[in-house]
Formats: sequence, structure tokens, C-alpha cells
Amino acid sequence: MPLSHRWRRVVLASSQQTPPPSMLPTLEPGMQVGRYQLVTQIARGGMATVWVAFRQRSDGRREVVALKVLMPHLASEETFVSMFLDEARLLSRIQYPNVVAILDVGTDSGLPYVALEWVDGDALSSLLKVLEKRKKDLPLSFALRVVGDCCLGIDAAHELRDARGVPLEVVHRDISPSNMLISAEGDVKLIDFGVARAAQRLSEQTRSGVLKGKVSYMAPEQVLRDSIDRRTDIWSAGVVLYRLVAGQMPYPGSLGEVLVQIKLGDTIRPLPAHTPRAVAQIVHRAMTRNADERFQTAAEMRRAIQSAYADVCSPLPRRELGQFLVTHLGAHMQERRAALAAALGPA
Repeated sequence: MPLSHRWRRVVLASSQQTPPPSMLPTLEPGMQVGRYQLVTQIARGGMATVWVAFRQRSDGRREVVALKVLMPHLASEETFVSMFLDEARLLSRIQYPNVVAILDVGTDSGLPYVALEWVDGDALSSLLKVLEKRKKDLPLSFALRVVGDCCLGIDAAHELRDARGVPLEVVHRDISPSNMLISAEGDVKLIDFGVARAAQRLSEQTRSGVLKGKVSYMAPEQVLRDSIDRRTDIWSAGVVLYRLVAGQMPYPGSLGEVLVQIKLGDTIRPLPAHTPRAVAQIVHRAMTRNADERFQTAAEMRRAIQSAYADVCSPLPRRELGQFLVTHLGAHMQERRAALAAALGPA
């Protein structure tokens, strides 16, 4: 069945009476959710859990996916169901190599779920934690490649239009290392549009006065609850680049202290003295408080990164990007592969 048809069925099912949370199933490995069998949980957020899962195709092959399932206690809350489905609706429109692809959508026993392409890798945040424990620095060429590729995905989301060609004005609002996946092959993919805003969304997901996203990566206008646009994501991408280059965040202290510093427009901590001037200029322009002085598009920021290579380092090949990830996270990735292989059984 085409995805658009399955989408209408899910929307219809979600509008019907949902069983109370106590009657909804508890997810565990081996359970069947729709057409998919759960293998192991790989992520848990405030709204959903993400599982490695698979389904048996009609041609006999097994298709591995990342299955995102709404939390049972939220399945009866119309607002959260709408937020969950809106994210899937946005992803279904964005078809770009640097944005994780949506493959399927459905509902099972009152629980909406979305099947996403499986990325054999991990989040940039996981890599940063390991490097911090090992007291290892991140190569500048790695930092530039990851942020540059992520800018391609951000721009694809920003340029999204409806069937009439009208801009949807999507803003991700949560650009951060935990939402950047890197595969063992060296692909970089943007994930988690759960707090994204589009001017023409079918549901209103944000109550007035509620911050969405991670404070440390928020632009001033987002923290101040002012009007936001694509340049809000540019600031966040700048923070990510700062973090990768400096090995620390631009504002010190607790989240509350960071929030105050962003609100007041405090100067960010200086980048390390060895930071190439071309890279420092990219960071500072992306993190300019006045949005009119930032890069106006993610594509423009990407071009600046590409231009900087001539002065600072050679571009990191895609394969070497993946190899760096495997070097530091290979053991964890192999455990997940083993669990998947055991669940799939003989081919």
C-alpha cells in the first residue's frame, strides 16, 4: 500500500478512541508492532522510544528499520499524537540523503509508530562522550565534514515546499549532536524533527511560553521566545561547530546560567588560539546575535565551510569519516549488530 494511503489510515485510527495506558502493550524485544518485530531499544526520548526492528518482505528478504513508537502513556493525548504524526508527515516530504528517510507509518493496539531507514552507526553525541572519556581530540577535518554535511540536510528541510510550491517554512529547532547520525560508511543524517515548526502545520504542537529543544544550542530569539526562522537553526549549527572545534560549549555553567547568558547576549568563550581564522569566522558569523548578520541559509554556511578547506585542511573523505566512528564506537556497534543477527536468524 502506498505510504500516502497508509498515512490516511493512521490519521483516522488515531482520531478514534484509544485504550487507557494500562491496557496498552509494554514494548519489549521480540514483540510484534504492526509488521515489525522489535529487536533492541536504541533510544528513549520524552515522547517516543526507538527500536531496531525488522519485517519479513513478500520476496522473503528481511528489512531492518529504526522503529519509532509513541510512548503508551501519551497515546491518548491528542496533542502528543499530533506532534508525533506531524514529525512523520514532515519527514515524508523531505527526501534528501542527509535527512533520515521515512519508510512506513502505522498504528498497532492504539500505538502510532513510524519506520525509519536503519543507519548502521551512532549519534555524534555518543562519539563525543567516548572521546571525552579517552581524552582524545576531534580532528578539525572531521568537524568540518560533519557540520558541512549536516548543513545540506538542514537546507533541504528549510527549502521544503507544498504541492503548490509554497514554502512550508520548516525550522528544526533542535540541531545538536544527539540529532546528527553518522554511519559506518561515513554518511551524516539529520534526525528528530519532533520539535520542528512549520508555518502550515496541521497541528499546533507548542504551548505558549514553552521552550522546545536543547537550551545550550538555542539561538537568542528561541530562548527569548521571539519569532524564529531558518536562521535559528544556523545559530545551532554554529554552536555544534564551536563544540567540535573547542571541545567545550560556548557558554559555561549550568543550564540555568547558560540560559541567562544567552538572554543577556554575553560574549561566548574564546575559541582555542590554534583555531584557524577561517573556521573562527564561520563560527562567529553563525552565532551572531543579530540574525540579519548570520549566514542567511544553511547552504551559504556549507559553502563557507567548503571554502575554508583551502586554508585549514584537506576535506575528509566519506570513508575515513566512517572509519573514525568505527575506531571509537566499533565495539558498541558490533554488539548491536550481533543482537540483530541473532534476531534475524539464518538468512
